[in-house]
Order: sequence, then structure tokens, then C-alpha cells
Amino acid sequence: MIQKKYYVFAAIAVAIIAGILTLNPLRSDAAPVKQEVVAPDSTAAVAEVKWYTVEEALKMQDSTKKKIFMDVYTTWCGPCKMLDANTFHHPEIMRLLNEYFIPVKFNAESGDTIVYKGQTYVNPNYSPKPRTSTHQFAIYIASTQQGLGYPTMVWLDENGDMIQPLSGYLEPSRLEPILNFFGTNAYKTTTWPDYYKEFKSAITQ
Repeated sequence: MIQKKYYVFAAIAVAIIAGILTLNPLRSDAAPVKQEVVAPDSTAAVAEVKWYTVEEALKMQDSTKKKIFMDVYTTWCGPCKMLDANTFHHPEIMRLLNEYFIPVKFNAESGDTIVYKGQTYVNPNYSPKPRTSTHQFAIYIASTQQGLGYPTMVWLDENGDMIQPLSGYLEPSRLEPILNFFGTNAYKTTTWPDYYKEFKSAITQ
């Protein structure tokens, strides 16, 4: 049996879980921001996000030195479809995913064999029929304190080590500061509340 690894996060993770999952940090009444985020040229075309497999992304890290952003989803999950259609196709979100991350999509009910950190993960009861069986890797990589839910977004650092899993649908304006927080490495030196308080969105509508 694959044992679930429980990560002990620093104050940053506690702040994100306590804040984002209770829908508090992205309030419309947030304090005035000071941090300047340069908005991309609205006339410039933004490249569509190219999604990779877990295996491809882990191999690419050797040459790209990028973090991994993983969308753990299922084919029957309504919020997963909303996240893909509404959020991942927003120009600013596409820009951030392309700039800072290797984007990965992982079907939590797939029959793929995943090798991660020397451990092999499978879906022992795989069936093409939805809602039949959950992949061991999804349980391992995407479970939070609330359990495993869909969609769950997972951030891995440049070495493929866990930064943070975060469950639930987020609209572009809610996901944008989180992508910046992890993508720019601000999470290494700044707490989430302090970062968000100073964050200025590049999304105008």
C-alpha cells in the first residue's frame, strides 16, 4: 500500500490554507496595494498554454529549471471544466503559466503509471468508467487537510518537491496573485498576507 506523505509547511502554507480556502485573501475590500506588476501589452497575442504529462514535466525540469504547476482533475468534474474554460484561458493566467511553470494536467482516474521520487504510483482498479477508481498519485500529491477534491492545483519547486496543493475552482483574479507568489519565489521570503496586501493585479476586467 502506498502511504500518503504528509508535508509540514511553514507559515506561508498555513496562511494560504487558512486564507484562500476560506475565500478571505482576495476580498474586494483588501488594503490598497503598492507592489507594481507590469501588465502585458493588451494588443500582444498570448501563447496558449501547452500542457504536459507528469513524466514529461519531471524530465523537462533538468533543462528548464522551472517549477511545475499541476492541474489534478477528473473528466466528470464540473468545476474542473470551469477552471479550464474560464481561468486557464485568461490571457494573464496563460502568460504566468508559460513564464514561470511547466504546466501539467493529470487525470486523477487515469491508468497511467507515474514514477515520482523513486516511487511508482498506479491506479490498481483502473476502469475507463468515471468515478470507479482513484489513482495513487492523485491521492499522494493532491490531498489536502480537507482530503482529495477536484480540481486541485499543485505547485512543485524546481526540484520537483512539494510547495503547495490547493483545492477548488478559482477565477482568474484569485489565481493570479498565487501564481505570482510562487512563480517569482516571493513565497521564500514573504508571508502570503503581506504579499497579497501589496499585490497589484494586472487583470483589469
